[in-house]
Amino acid sequence: MNLIFKGKLIASKLDFYTVYVFQNLDTHEYVMCTKLPNWQTPLINIGDIGFVEIQIVKAGDEYFNLETQATAKYQYSNIYFINFILEQNIINNQLIL
Repeated sequence: MNLIFKGKLIASKLDFYTVYVFQNLDTHEYVMCTKLPNWQTPLINIGDIGFVEIQIVKAGDEYFNLETQATAKYQYSNIYFINFILEQNIINNQLIL
């Protein structure tokens, strides 16, 4: 299940698996998510505000694996980082670009 929320990056741990911590600006809750290796996304800096897309997976849920062309099951529960769109890139002179 994918979720999108307006968030602010408050912490990150850059490694093979990058971990981000965002503050949801609507609920003020914190969301920690993992960016998978080789996932091509824009550079995000601490303090950046924008729209965050995450995917919540639960161990045992099925998904379609493109490499094997077969269904498989997630082995672990996790929250995966999918995308980030910087708010400045969207709103310019009150127009959505």
